[in-house]
This record gives sequence, C-alpha cells and structure tokens, in this order.
Amino acid sequence: MDHPQADYLFLSNTADRIWLCVIGILVSIYALYVEVRKEHDPTYRAACDLGEHVSCSRVLTSKYGRGFGFVGFLLGKEHFMNVRNCNLGILFYSLQIIIGMFPGPLPVFVLLLASVISVIGSVYLAIILCVVLKDICIVCITTYIINGSLMYINYQAHTT
Repeated sequence: MDHPQADYLFLSNTADRIWLCVIGILVSIYALYVEVRKEHDPTYRAACDLGEHVSCSRVLTSKYGRGFGFVGFLLGKEHFMNVRNCNLGILFYSLQIIIGMFPGPLPVFVLLLASVISVIGSVYLAIILCVVLKDICIVCITTYIINGSLMYINYQAHTT
C-alpha cells in the first residue's frame, strides 16, 4: 500500500498505479481488437492508423507483436508462449493492480522488479519500432509512457 512519504504522480501511489493500469488494460484491449480485426480483414483501417509511417495496425500485426518477435523464432510460431504482446500487457497491468493491494516490502519489490522488466521490454520494442519497422505506433508509445510511469511510482514506493 502507500508509504506516507512516497512520491506519486497525481493522487497517491496506489491510486496512480490503479489508474495507470486501468488505462494500460484499456490500451491493451484496443491493441488486441486492432490485431484480431486486421487479421480477419486485411483492409481494416484502425483509428490509430494515421498515415504510411504512423500505423499501429502494421506494427501490432508484425512479427514483433507476438512474443516480442523472438519467442516465435526460438520456440516456433505455434508455441504456447508465443502470445500477443497485448495479452501480456493485460496480464501485467492486472497483476500490478492485484499485487499493489498487498502491504509489505515484498509486494513493493515485486512491483518494482516487474515494472523494470516492462521498461526494458519497452525500450527493446521502441528500438524495433524506430530502427526496424520505421514506424510510429501511438498505442505502443502510450504503453511505453505507462510502463515508465509505473516504474517511477513503484521505485518511489520501494525507496520510502
């Protein structure tokens, strides 16, 4: 739960984590919708497809949209661990909310560790986005900002 001196973004450490995670879940659900819709209808144009190099549907349906682009390479496209990144996002944000409800130093450490891993994944995917795909994905960038914000508030909770 909250530590009395913990810095936060807007309301409180716990409230900020919850609203960031709810937004993250909603963004991840939208990403899932775009992916599924685009796979069933290749002519589908998502609201986040603003131009030739600003296309979330192109990015989300790329090989990097599942298993971060390397699980399928290592284990095969059909392997059960080669899941959509947005499904991992839904799981991650849900667990951040649930674990954040438990008091004590261990849950706070787990939240911080998970958010550090999510930021490492975000940096990796941002590099893929810019260097390999040469695209701008509004959905992706939104999740990167959410992940960075979560790491900040989880770090603040951990250090107080």
